[in-house]
Amino acid sequence: MGFFPIESAITAGLCMANRGGSGDLEVLSACNRMNLISYAQISSRLGGGIVLVIASIVFGMMI
Repeated sequence: MGFFPIESAITAGLCMANRGGSGDLEVLSACNRMNLISYAQISSRLGGGIVLVIASIVFGMMI
């Protein structure tokens, strides 16, 4: 993709751990990287799905 290390860290780390679409906008506008919004949306959706799968496995083992 040709990302710089800081851009990949912002998109993969911060955008996966925020509050979805509005969080993506907040993070990317704060660091002046609005051109990465499409990658941030993908990261948010994949991160949310992974959290749901892990939570369902953990809660299934607790019950």
